[in-house]
This record gives sequence, C-alpha cells and structure tokens, in this order.
Amino acid sequence: MKSQAQDILDGDAAELDLLVSQMKDLMVGYVNESRKPGALVVEYKLPEELKPLIDLDLPYTGIGIPGLMPMLRNILRYSVNTWNPGFMDKLYAGTNPVGIVTDMLISLLNANSHVYHVSPVLTLMEDCVSEKLAKLLGMGERSGGITCPGGAFSNQLAMLTARNYMFPEIKTKGYCTFGKKLTVFTSSSGHYSVEKTGMALGLGLDNIIKVPCDDQGRMRPDELEQLIIQSLGRKETPFFINATAGTTVLGAFDPLKEIGKIAKRYKLWFHVDGSWGGSLIFSDKHKHKIEGSSLADTFVLNPHKLLGTPLQCSFILASDRQIFKQTNSLGAQYLFHDDSKYDLGDSTVGCGRKPDAIKLFIGWKIYGISGYKKRIEHAFKMARYLTNLVKNNNKFKMVLEDPPNLQICFWYIPKGMKILDREEKETKKYQTWKEQMTLVTKEIHRRLRERGRFLFDYSPLELNGKELPIFFRVVINAPSINEHYLDEMVREVERAGEDVLEYLEENKILQDGLRSENHHINGNYNVNGNHSVNGNHSVNGNHSVNGNGYINHNGLKNWNS
Repeated sequence: MKSQAQDILDGDAAELDLLVSQMKDLMVGYVNESRKPGALVVEYKLPEELKPLIDLDLPYTGIGIPGLMPMLRNILRYSVNTWNPGFMDKLYAGTNPVGIVTDMLISLLNANSHVYHVSPVLTLMEDCVSEKLAKLLGMGERSGGITCPGGAFSNQLAMLTARNYMFPEIKTKGYCTFGKKLTVFTSSSGHYSVEKTGMALGLGLDNIIKVPCDDQGRMRPDELEQLIIQSLGRKETPFFINATAGTTVLGAFDPLKEIGKIAKRYKLWFHVDGSWGGSLIFSDKHKHKIEGSSLADTFVLNPHKLLGTPLQCSFILASDRQIFKQTNSLGAQYLFHDDSKYDLGDSTVGCGRKPDAIKLFIGWKIYGISGYKKRIEHAFKMARYLTNLVKNNNKFKMVLEDPPNLQICFWYIPKGMKILDREEKETKKYQTWKEQMTLVTKEIHRRLRERGRFLFDYSPLELNGKELPIFFRVVINAPSINEHYLDEMVREVERAGEDVLEYLEENKILQDGLRSENHHINGNYNVNGNHSVNGNHSVNGNHSVNGNGYINHNGLKNWNS
C-alpha cells in the first residue's frame, strides 16, 4: 500500500504531465496568433474596464486545476503580446523558443544561486559566462562578474562597490564622521537609476551632477572635466562617473575612451551603463560604438534587451572579478561557510538569487556569437529602413537625422501645421508650438494604443540645452520585424494623424495659432470661447489633458467610432 507521501510524489509528476501538455498547445497557439496578418499587440483596456474581465478574487477555496487553463487564456488575451512584431515600445522584445525552455528549466530546478553547494552547475555557468563577457569587452585577465535582477540594480551595485572600495570606513561607520561630500557625475540623458542609487546610498540628489550632452545626446567630456574641477574647487569629493553605452531615449553612445581617460586623470571610478548598447560587443560591424569599454572599472550589460534572452538577465562586470565580494561581503557564516569564491550571493547586498545567467549561457551555446551577430545586424538593417521611410515622408520629421542606435525618434506633423526651427526655442511662438506638438503626439499615441495593432512609446527630451516637443520613439529589436511591418506601421501613424489637428481644435483642446496659414498667437494662448489653455495643457470645461498627458473625453467624438 502506497504512503500518503508517495501518492503526493506520484501525483506531482502526473499533474505536471497534464499541465505541460495543455500549456504546450496554449503557448504554441499564442506565438502563432501573434504572427498572423492584422494580429493585435494588445486588446487595450483601461484599468476600470479590465478589472471586471479578469478574475481578481482570491478565494478561500481554490478553483483547482480545472480552472487553471481558462484563467491562463484570459491572462494571455488581455496582456501585451511581445512576440508580435508590432511591439516596438521598449528596449526588449519577445524572447525565443530556447528562452522559454530555459525559463521552464529554471522553474523546474527552483534553484537559488547564492551558495555553490545548492546550485553547483548554475554557479559554474554564471561564473563562466560572466568571465567570457568581460573578456569580450577587453576588461582584463582578472575580469568577471555576476548577475543582478535588472540593469537598475546592477548600476546600484556598481556605485555601492565603488564607494565601499574607495571609502571603506563608510561601510562600517557611515557618513557621520566621514566629513566629505561625495559627488557623482552622469549624463543628462543617463538612466534615472543613477539618481535612485544616490538616494539609496544617502548621497542626495543634489550631489548627482548632470553633465550636458551634445546635439546627438552624448555626454560632453569637456563639460565633465569642468564640472569635476568645479566640484573639487568646492572642497567636495568626486568619486564616480557613470557613462552610458546606448541611452534610453536616443540610443546615444557616450565617448567612453575620452571619459575613461578623465576618470583615470582624476582617480574616479569609471562605470559604464551598457544595459542597452553593451551587447554590440557581439557584432564586429557595430562594436566600435563601445570602444573604450576596456577602461571601465565596472560595466553593466543586459542580454534580455538586444540579445532576446528572457527577462530578467543583467550582468555587472568588473575589471577585478573579486571586487564585489571584497567590498560587500559581511561573512555571514550561517550561509557562507567556506569563504568560497563560488558563493556568489556574498558579493551582493541581497541573499536569494535567481540563476539568470543560465539564460544567456544556453542561448550562447545554441546560437553562438554568430547567431547574436546576425540578430543585431538585422535590427540595424531594419532601423535604417524605417529611418529612410520617415525621412522621405513629408508628414514626418526626424529628431536625429542619423540615429546612432535602434531607436527611431520622430514627430508626425499634421497637414497645415508649421514646423518651427529649433533656433526659435526662446520665443513664445516656439513654446506654444512645442506644447501643441506634444498634444498632437499624445493624441495620436492614444489612438494607436486603443487600436492595438502597434505599440510604441513617446518621450520628452532636452537636447543640447533645448527642450523638445514630445516625440515618438520606435525601438527596432525583434528578429521578426521586417519591411512589411514597418511600411504598415508608418501607414497606421498617418491614418491616426489624419484629422488630429481638426479634432483637437474642434474639442477646444488646441488653438489653431500655428497653422501655416495663421501665425498669430496672443500672450494668453486663448482658444475659442471661454476655454483657455494653461501651462499644464489643461482646458477649462469638460475637456482636459491630465498630468499624464491622457486626454479626458466627456462627450467628445471617439476616433474609433
């Protein structure tokens, strides 16, 4: 007679067999549907509309296995399908079949890669792939690294490691007796995680010094050096430079070689946030964009972006692979018994660690450097194609005529609306045009999002000291993107923008002062009737744009009707 424990063991295997069989059909069907002509990226619903459509009730008595598949189908139906080539919204795209299998393996093992003896194979894989990445970047014979749960946490660990290494007394005594003001330097287009880290480490946002960028969105080394000199003149202690290899909005690459030399000259820690652009190391054709990475003390690279590994997969690499444990270990003997270099959790500020490195290890094994190279170069080919489509269409205006990376940024210019020269940025006319172009972009984005065929984002930006109108940002990443999808996307934007100016004017959201046939603007930016637009783009009455830029429609016509 079987014991209750044996029944459970047998039941687990049988239940897994049933669920995996059912999930196979569900997953394959989901991917197939995403590639069909006209397939939606998302069946978009507002939160209030979505809540009744998904069962958010958490019962006392569970729904059991029979209720699982209907629930999963519903989750898939209303989620964003990143496998769809129309998903061009973020710096990641859908993963690949190998990635799915790898994630399933991680869940099957349910392993914790904090100490070697509970995850021996996964630990060796992480150590191996980290070292290989660091060597590709030219970081030296002693280089290597570990994974963190995302690029923001990787950047945080880099700054914490730098502070603890350069000022070890802070690790034990804190800032109370330190007596120095630490300063950090980062690009004005850099990721906000640097500022978040400044908050977390108690440095203060005022001491995260933003370095101006040039007209291509790259940090200016001359400005960096002047800001360091000024900080020293104020008797502060500069200690950390964050350069970016592939900024979030424009995809710009800071001049790493020049910045690295400045860091060495002033004895500052040189960190490179290559979360987005670091993966170009796999492409002979494009890796010159990250020349100077060999000078970095630490370097962040996220394969879950450009290489298509499943989220999350982020590496923090260092010229000295032991630096993380040296600076961050607390020697917790109840967990880390033998002071082993393979107890990777001792190098972080956390404890439990998902073995994310296996996602890149297995992907690298299957696809090889040549496979990743092919993926990257296809993405750049499609980015060039979209760039030419936009540049050769008089309904659009590029933010940068020659994008440095895979983000294609542009405005849609409605028929009859004047394009103002950037040199007019100080004029009242330019400010009004900027606000109105922002409303146009947000309204077109709303229409596209509600239609659901394509999903991409918009962004603000200050470029070379000038605040630009909000513009569209399309990210080319997925290997499934081709010329057909890009042609269709451009047509979809044109369709969404056909009557946008008339719509905004008709509903008292936008004045018509910057149509090409009428350039008169009064100082109060009045629109027809008693509706006036204030600095936050809000309109009195029933029509307003809220703080997030979404237009509230009370009785207004619906574009989709």
